[in-house]
Amino acid sequence: MPLRRAYAAALPKYDSFLFASVGEEVDGIPLSVLSALSRLNLDPRDEAARLSQLTKETAADQLASMIGRLSDRRWSLSEARRIAGRLVERLPMAIAASRPERFKTRAAPKPASDPSQFLVYLALLIALLVGLIGNGFLSFGG
Repeated sequence: MPLRRAYAAALPKYDSFLFASVGEEVDGIPLSVLSALSRLNLDPRDEAARLSQLTKETAADQLASMIGRLSDRRWSLSEARRIAGRLVERLPMAIAASRPERFKTRAAPKPASDPSQFLVYLALLIALLVGLIGNGFLSFGG
């Protein structure tokens, strides 16, 4: 039976990330990303959406910083970065964030070859010429 709309996940594409384990708490209970972000007074789904718009490296750096701020468990900086790198792999990355090469190489974008735009301009030119000829502003030969 499917969940009623009120209980369905708001952004299911982030569930793999949000329900992934950050690590174990002091008492051995697994700590999920969802719980960790909530403890930092962050909205987990908003934060997942925000991180997915960044490059993987930037998202991992920011997530590592958040993991380091958890007060009940202290991970070293290298541990937090390793954990964050593993977790960021679960995020659906945005197209712009996953392909920054165009901006790094400063390559100019290729012009779109849209024949419909050309046809619109051609039709406007023909309409203009027909209007000028019909009103006597343009004549041929005489």
